[in-house]
Amino acid sequence: MKKLRFIALFCCSLASVAQKNTSDSLIYTTTDVSPSYPQGYQALYSFICSNINVPISEIPSEKDKNTVFIKFVVEKDGSISNYEIMKGINKTCDTEAMRVAKLMSNWNPGGMNKFNKFRPLRMYITIPIKFFQNFSTCEASYNQIFTKK
Repeated sequence: MKKLRFIALFCCSLASVAQKNTSDSLIYTTTDVSPSYPQGYQALYSFICSNINVPISEIPSEKDKNTVFIKFVVEKDGSISNYEIMKGINKTCDTEAMRVAKLMSNWNPGGMNKFNKFRPLRMYITIPIKFFQNFSTCEASYNQIFTKK
């Protein structure tokens, strides 16, 4: 009987350890607090426009087809991992979008507010990286996002 209790206790302890490891590896899509770029999204898009470098001949002329969507994980410490192209344009633009995404500095992590205490969590985020003929057109396009009411 003592052996049976020991085995049951041992199995329960393994189950709780397995649950703890699983919850640390979960990646959320929504939380109370979303991850954010340290200086705000306007600074993020200014950073993207400043760092995009691709031959004009590779950029699609149609504005609705000039965006690469990059998905990544903002870790609990704000670092970025698991980059993935969700929707691409062509090999040159996709590679350049990935290069620029990997240049980004750490983000402010997202997480949950529970009992007035913030708990950072791993979270997916997707950002658009647009390609334009020049820097001013790029910034003007992103600025439209922030000036719409």
